[in-house]
Amino acid sequence: MLAKLVSARSTCNVRKVGAVIVRDNKILATGYNGAVHGAFHCSDKGPSYCLRRDIGASEADKYNYCLASHAEANAINQAARFGVSLENSTLYCTLEPCNWCFKQLIQAGIKEIYFEIAYDSPNKEFDSFWRQIMETHQGLRVFEQISISEQAKQFMLEVLLGDSTRKIASYLQT
Repeated sequence: MLAKLVSARSTCNVRKVGAVIVRDNKILATGYNGAVHGAFHCSDKGPSYCLRRDIGASEADKYNYCLASHAEANAINQAARFGVSLENSTLYCTLEPCNWCFKQLIQAGIKEIYFEIAYDSPNKEFDSFWRQIMETHQGLRVFEQISISEQAKQFMLEVLLGDSTRKIASYLQT
């Protein structure tokens, strides 16, 4: 659920992706997809602007012309910037990692990967090849697609829209 909230910070107009890395129930880092420091954000140019689509980049060249770093990469980079080890940690992400991010997650020492939505690209054979590697990689304990229950979504909606101080106070009184 927290990864979904983090995705709201994304400055990409195509996909809003959020990632959270935890260990022992402690948040180590968060990330969302957005432009690198100092570059303009696609969202700054309007709600439908996308640089790679604007210049007509092919699907094969999409990573070469996209301004955004992926949520997983940004979470890893945030941890690195502040000297936080990710060894034996867990990633929760709103989108299945691409092959590039998967390699970075393994190299960072992340052992469990949970994602909400499977990555879907026009190159199904390539996706299938990488998904098999991800699912069977010896360095991972878990690589799993998960869903958020309607009950959890409803609870979070109540928390977000309600007065959380009252809820907390009522829990403390019982």
